[in-house]
Amino acid sequence: MLNLTPSNAKGLNLISKNKISHDLWGRADSAKDAADPDMSENVVVFLDGHLIRGVLDKSQYGASAFGLIHSVHELYGPRIANRLLGVLSRLFTKYLQHDAFSCRMDDLILTAEGERLRQKILDDAAEDGTKTAIKFVGLPPGSKASDPATARNLATRLEETLRSDALMAGLDGEMQAALNKIKTKIDKDILPTHLVRSFPDNNMQLMTISGAKGSKVNASQISTLLGQQALEGRRVPTMVSGKTLPSFKPFDTSARAGGFVANRFLTGIRPQEYYFHCMAGREGLIDTAVKTSRSGYLQRCLIKHLEGVKVHYDHTVRDSDSAVLQFLYGEDSLDVTKSQHLSNDDVDLFSFAVRNHDSLVNRYRPRDLENKTTMDAPDLMKKALKKPGKYPPVLSERSPSRNMGSMSETFARDLNKYVDDNPHGFVSRKGVWAPSAYSSTRVPDKEFLSLARVRYMRSVVDPGEAVGLLASQG
Repeated sequence: MLNLTPSNAKGLNLISKNKISHDLWGRADSAKDAADPDMSENVVVFLDGHLIRGVLDKSQYGASAFGLIHSVHELYGPRIANRLLGVLSRLFTKYLQHDAFSCRMDDLILTAEGERLRQKILDDAAEDGTKTAIKFVGLPPGSKASDPATARNLATRLEETLRSDALMAGLDGEMQAALNKIKTKIDKDILPTHLVRSFPDNNMQLMTISGAKGSKVNASQISTLLGQQALEGRRVPTMVSGKTLPSFKPFDTSARAGGFVANRFLTGIRPQEYYFHCMAGREGLIDTAVKTSRSGYLQRCLIKHLEGVKVHYDHTVRDSDSAVLQFLYGEDSLDVTKSQHLSNDDVDLFSFAVRNHDSLVNRYRPRDLENKTTMDAPDLMKKALKKPGKYPPVLSERSPSRNMGSMSETFARDLNKYVDDNPHGFVSRKGVWAPSAYSSTRVPDKEFLSLARVRYMRSVVDPGEAVGLLASQG
C-alpha cells in the first residue's frame, strides 16, 4: 500500500468487516477474549496505509462494496485501484505456485460426536412429516399413524388433498417449512465445529467461508445432508397412484417419500434420493436453457424502448421526444457509480471520509470549486430542514452542478447529525472538545462539511448519460 499511495496523499485509513467470524479461529483463551472486539480477526483495520489487523478475503478485494479495492478507488482514483488489483493478482498466483492449495478427505468427515448429534436430530425428526400431514388434513392433535383407523382416515383425506392443486400446494408449503428446520438445525449445530479438522486447518471450510469458491451449501451437502429437493417451488409431484416413485407406499407421509434427502454425498445417497436429486438438477438445466432466450429477447425489447432516455443539461431525464420523465435523475441527481461512498445506513462512511480527509481533499480539490459556484444553497438548506413544509426542496431551487451545498434533504440531514453527534471525536468544532480515538485525526467541522458538499457535487450524474440503457441492462 505504501508503494501505491500517491506522493501528495496520505495512507489509507479503513475499518471494515470480513467474511470470517471471530469464533471460527478457536483461539480465545477465555470467554472474555472471545467477546473482545479488539482481539477479533473479523475486523480489518488499515491505519496510514498499514494493515494493522484482520484477514483479507473476498469482502476486501472481491466484488464487494466498501472493501479495500473500492476504498482505494474512492481515495486515489481508478488508476491506483487498477495497479492494486494487478499487484494482488501476481501475488496470489505466485503464492499458489509455491504453496499449493488442495482439499483432503478429512476436511469433509465429521467427528464421532458430530455423527451422533446428526443422527439424533434425524431420529428426533423421523415423524415430523407424518405429524405435519395429520395436522394439515385436520385430524385430532396427537393422532398416531400406527393406529389403523387413523391411517385409513389419513389416507382418505390425503387422497382428497392430492386431487386438489390448491390443497396440495398448501401441504407442500407446510411440509417444506417443517423439514427445512431439520436441515437448518443440522447445519447450524454441526458445521464447522464438529468436523475432524477445524478451521483454519480445514481447507474446504477455508475456501467456502472466505469466499474463494463454493458456499456453505456445497460443504453441507457433502458432509451432512442434501435436504429437501424442490421442483418449481414444490415438493416432488405425486402420481395418480398416490406415490412419488413405485418403491413407496400410496400416500406415504414420510419426509423421504416427498423428496427429503437425509443422506449426504460423502457416504452416498440411495437410488430413490439420487432420482429426486436428478429431477431437481434437470429442472435447473432446462430453466437455464429456456430462460436464456426469453430473457435475451426481453432485454432487447427494453433496450429498444429505453435507448432514447438520457440526462439533459438541465438535469432532467427526458425521452427521445424531449418529454420529461424525471426532473432530477433518481430524485437526487446522483450517479450511482460515483456516490457509493457518500452515505449508507449500514456502513459508517462519514467516519471513513473524515479519517481520510487529506486524501479526499487532494482528489476532489474543494477550493477549485468554491470560486466557481454560488454558495447560498447551505443557507437555504438550513431553512428547508428546519421548516420542511414552509420552504421548497433546495434541489428544486438551485442546480446541484452550479450551487455548492445543493443536496438532497436526506443526505444533508445525515451529514448534520453526524457532525452534531461526533461519535468518534473526529470532527472538531469551535468551543467544543470531544475525545478522539486517533488524536492526529481532527478535522474542523467547516472543512468536513465543505468537502462533503464538493463530493456530492462531483457525484452528480453527467449530462448525456444514457440512463435508459443502464436501467434496461440492470
